[in-house]
Amino acid sequence: MADEIRPGVCPVEGCPPPTRIECIVVDKVYDSCFQVEDRTRTTTITTGLTGQFPTGTFTVGQVVPCSLTSGQQISCTEVSRVPAGDGFVTVTVLVSVPLTLTNPNAATETVDRVFTFTKTATLCCPEGVTPDCSESTLLFCNCVVSSVGIDSIEVTCDFEVCMILKCILTVQLLVPSYGFCVPAPCITLPGVCPPTPPPQCF
Repeated sequence: MADEIRPGVCPVEGCPPPTRIECIVVDKVYDSCFQVEDRTRTTTITTGLTGQFPTGTFTVGQVVPCSLTSGQQISCTEVSRVPAGDGFVTVTVLVSVPLTLTNPNAATETVDRVFTFTKTATLCCPEGVTPDCSESTLLFCNCVVSSVGIDSIEVTCDFEVCMILKCILTVQLLVPSYGFCVPAPCITLPGVCPPTPPPQCF
């Protein structure tokens, strides 16, 4: 029976009964939610020969390129939780968004900033279960010079985050199984020549 079982859709007559009960370690998601968050933050960057942006002159309204800092992700830290009844809690997290700002006069000059905001949600999040925001994404970021000083500039950033908040705990679960997966031989399907053109929008 095990040789006949392969990953995929069960036949019309149904899948055969499992042959084993396994204990596996997995991340269990107790609850989750998502929301688009629009935020505005202002930061100061030093300029001039010894500044963080040493190259060029700056004017109010000048665009400062920004992006999610390479190798980092949006994260959150639990600030508080209040019981909400029926196993739910109202949890507040501090969300951290790491952004890299680039000197519009010199692409090699960058400054890293971490902008933060708080988010409150009611979730099933038992004690010991950690809120997680690592699947959140930066939808867009727009920064401009909002004021110019003698040796510094003030930069105002508008950014939008698709925030995904999950309550996750690593647990051991018992699951029915058919044993271990056995790979099938690799096959190569013939390509289409010429390739099918992508659909056109009209």
